[in-house]
Amino acid sequence: MYLEALNDKEKELFLSLAYNLSAADKDYSPEERVTVAGYCREMGIDFNMDKINLSVDEVLDQLNDMCSLQMKRIIVFEAMRLTMADLDYDEGERAILGKAIEKFGLDKVYHDKCESLIKEFIALQTKMNELVIE
Repeated sequence: MYLEALNDKEKELFLSLAYNLSAADKDYSPEERVTVAGYCREMGIDFNMDKINLSVDEVLDQLNDMCSLQMKRIIVFEAMRLTMADLDYDEGERAILGKAIEKFGLDKVYHDKCESLIKEFIALQTKMNELVIE
């Protein structure tokens, strides 16, 4: 939704974070793959797993150093949307997002608002799909 606002380096780092989040539960699910592919289309870049060579901490450090507060909010929101794509927001994913929120100077209120809105969005999307597709 908002990833086109990132610059090229931020986009690359976001994809690195996204892949690490997707792999946190040892299940890079079809829903997560579709979401990452959508992110790539939105950002106008290709996903290249060979470029994923940084740890989560290194990615978060670099993003923290180069991003504005607004970009950090976008990154956390979109990363959370990815973790919830398969309807399984597990403890490993929560831990990584918790690190991001802490490092970026955000708070639990922001986390909780993102989680609530994304759940509402998923529910609405499900209802729309039932109406139109099924």
